[in-house]
Amino acid sequence: MGIRGFGQAVQRYGVFSSLSGEETVVDGPALIHRISEACMRQRPSESGFVCHPPYSLLSRMVIGWLDELRNHNVIVRKIYFDGYLPPSKWDVRRERLLTQSLNMKALVSSELFGSPKTPENAFSDLVKADMNLTRRASRSSSIDKLPKPPFMVPAVLEALKASDDWGELVLVVPGEADMFCARDVRENGGTLLTTDSDLLIQDLGPHGSVSFLWDVVPADPTSQELGMMACKISLNDVNCQLGITHFGGLPRVAFEKQKGNMGFNMALQNARDSREDTLNSLEYRTFVEELILKEYIPSDHPILSMLSGLDPRISEIVVQALLLERRTISPESGTTTIRGPETLSMFLPIVVENRNRKSAWTASTNVRQIAYSILQHLMPHKTSTVIEYRTLDPSTTLTGRQVEIPSSGETENDCVKLTTAFVKLAENLPSPDMQWLAFAVYQDLEWSTSEQRSSLANALVYQATSQSKDAEGYSWDLIHFTAQFQACLYSLRMGKQILDVVRSLGHGLPAPMRILHDHLASLPPIQKWPTVEHIHDMLSNFGTLEGLTIVTGVLGIPNIKPTELSTDPGESKKRRRGDHDLLSRKGRKGSKISPSVNPYAILSQATQD
Repeated sequence: MGIRGFGQAVQRYGVFSSLSGEETVVDGPALIHRISEACMRQRPSESGFVCHPPYSLLSRMVIGWLDELRNHNVIVRKIYFDGYLPPSKWDVRRERLLTQSLNMKALVSSELFGSPKTPENAFSDLVKADMNLTRRASRSSSIDKLPKPPFMVPAVLEALKASDDWGELVLVVPGEADMFCARDVRENGGTLLTTDSDLLIQDLGPHGSVSFLWDVVPADPTSQELGMMACKISLNDVNCQLGITHFGGLPRVAFEKQKGNMGFNMALQNARDSREDTLNSLEYRTFVEELILKEYIPSDHPILSMLSGLDPRISEIVVQALLLERRTISPESGTTTIRGPETLSMFLPIVVENRNRKSAWTASTNVRQIAYSILQHLMPHKTSTVIEYRTLDPSTTLTGRQVEIPSSGETENDCVKLTTAFVKLAENLPSPDMQWLAFAVYQDLEWSTSEQRSSLANALVYQATSQSKDAEGYSWDLIHFTAQFQACLYSLRMGKQILDVVRSLGHGLPAPMRILHDHLASLPPIQKWPTVEHIHDMLSNFGTLEGLTIVTGVLGIPNIKPTELSTDPGESKKRRRGDHDLLSRKGRKGSKISPSVNPYAILSQATQD
């Protein structure tokens, strides 16, 4: 997060010098967010709020920026990504989630009919990556409040891992990326490239320094021969310049600034002049403890080599599962106490959705329940629920939603059901793109039928095949279904990656889980996930292929009568019911696979193959 105004104040004590020929360590999430912001500034002024740089473009820009470092003889030693955020950071994280949720709610209220269409040439100016992508630029409050691309970090991470040049340098770590960056530089020297001013108060050793990404520039923009320059800030050097080494140094100044909500100069003066024994106070010791890297997973644990193959959020719940302690009952109070602020928890990405409808994550809950159940193989103590954080509302207690974890027997049956659906959809539809869309429609129809609600997917397919494409923009219904589709793919991604880990660690799994794992191997990378710009054409094609008839046949339900979408932007809000209670499985138990399909026959055949 950083301390407001601290980096700018300390930066004047840095020294511009050459980076070429030197080793650097990169804060991966910081780099991605910085370049995403630069790409967003290239949007045409008439762009709507759904206009995001494609993940393929964002990945190309990040990799191109790193290539520029290498072309100027800057050595990148490692690129670190968060793979676990400790419980001490969860309150801050929930506050951030609440802010994003409120921004999304305000967006729905202000843009009643959806988003203007994305111009075809929205990012055509971004042809070649260069160091200007991370240069300092004036912040735009309008862009800051726009929803961020929800899967940008895992999308770019996936592209980096697939890169021959950069894949081996990427590390997803069991903690915060910045802390591991700091330890690397402290132990091995070099320069840490980041945007986080918190790293200015980290001990980086006698040969380590911090450079902000916006201060990394070519010495001569017209030539690579003079190399790359950066403003390097050394904690030891700054402490000496300011004469505060014996007063606690920059960490003490940061503490005073944060505690008193004051400017840098006043905080510096307080650190020098105060006669209180601040350095030994509990408050200061607690502040300093946050700067110490905590080892959550032993260095010899086999999971460490697998984290870099995981999405950071999935890595986080895997690490949580390994750390989860048994609930204990306090005999004095009779209350349950557990490690951390919650039980097993999953922070799902914030998707661009209509907050007046049920969460876009609801229809795919049953897929994530399979993932959570399989995750139990890693847990020293089983748990019956997981807390999902999707969006938050200040009217609630900010505790997320409890999702029931099915038993192993129920999970096996669910795996068979899912595998059967994949097989039948693949038999009847020509392309993988149509098959994944069909599965998202399948989930929407299954959920809406069990809840006795009208199906959004059914109405959109009818609209796409019977009406001309809206030339002006994208309706909230189309935006919301896009979010549902992406949530479906992400839920399947969770299942696949958790199965990857459990099988790699040598845990024996029943045949239904192994076969489902094999089917999930063909999941597309995030770069290839459809966005709202493509959904109408996909739904139209799906309708032409009689996709709804195929899906209802797999579900074993009659064809659903086409419905029209309401033109009243407040209609979905009137229908909306509470979404804060325990999300159980009872509503889905009534749905069934077509009687003409024998799931266990398919399972048996797959086993023989």
